[in-house]
Amino acid sequence: MTAQYTVIATSPVAEADGSVAQVIASLPVSLHPSSSAGADLVAVDGEAGWTERAERAIRGGAGGVMVINPGAEDVTSLREASEAMHVPVVVDATWTYNPAVEAGRSDFSARNDHNSLLEARVDVPVQADMERVLLAQLSLIRAAVDEVVSLRFVRRDRHGYDALARLSSAARVSLTAVATDSTPSSAYLRIIKPDNAVESVLPSPVTAIPGRVTVSGPDGATLLTTKWETAHRTAWRRLHRLVQTGRPGTDLRGFARDVFVVQAAT
Repeated sequence: MTAQYTVIATSPVAEADGSVAQVIASLPVSLHPSSSAGADLVAVDGEAGWTERAERAIRGGAGGVMVINPGAEDVTSLREASEAMHVPVVVDATWTYNPAVEAGRSDFSARNDHNSLLEARVDVPVQADMERVLLAQLSLIRAAVDEVVSLRFVRRDRHGYDALARLSSAARVSLTAVATDSTPSSAYLRIIKPDNAVESVLPSPVTAIPGRVTVSGPDGATLLTTKWETAHRTAWRRLHRLVQTGRPGTDLRGFARDVFVVQAAT
């Protein structure tokens, strides 16, 4: 039987950035809003101090925590509290939980080796915090393909950045972020081999329009089937599942590794 949990956002920023009310309305069997500080699940915005707020929610009795678009912070204490109290923490980075990421993972992974080149680009609003954009891009790459283990900036300014990186497989990576208000937020991934490629195009997390994953080779191109669901909704379903099954999740560990890579490059 599906358990129903109460949800509260700790700030207007968390409510808006995570589309919390819309997600809860779309999952009435699993989630419903609460005005009480004792809600089962707590949404925390990723502004400065988010690790302290998330840990406070855990020690206050929350059964699960959703962190929305976090900035770089030390998560050691939060991880210890999460693991000691068996409370999962899900990091809702911008594109990580788009359903197309899961749909394309096996095809990306099958082409991920030292001979591969991964191209990664994101378009974000002009006012976006570029460090948080980079963390979201690294989270997407980790979820869709593999972990980035080293990174070097070629260009970094108010208009975005270009960087070169390596995956744990030794595959080469070209990362780009473009700050623009002329197009909606989106992310693009393409892994290239000598005779085939996989391409993924992901929309903003606030839209349920499905991402597109295309596998191409000598025999032509195939468009994979992807789900109509927002990335935010998928993230909340993941948190619900982790709480219901008692599993801890691995988001904080992955996030800590991404922070290390970013800080080593700056």
